[in-house]
Amino acid sequence: MDIETRLEQISTIILQLDDSKVPRNIRKGAKDSVTNWLLNKNKELDVRIAMTQNTLEELYEDPNIPMEYGVLILQVVTALEQVLNEV
Repeated sequence: MDIETRLEQISTIILQLDDSKVPRNIRKGAKDSVTNWLLNKNKELDVRIAMTQNTLEELYEDPNIPMEYGVLILQVVTALEQVLNEV
């Protein structure tokens, strides 16, 4: 499976944060990280992955995030780290 396909799969997981239980600022940050960074092919691949990771880590530190979504963010960050190591 190529890297772009894996990034698209990861983006669908990130977009699961678009849930009414998740505060609006976290939903917006997750959506923006996908559109502005992860799937933005105008930027370097490693920068796209790193900036998405950085944004998600900031969202994870928000005290208002529900626990199950915090775990989801950590899993995504780990998956992005594995992809970044392959780049």
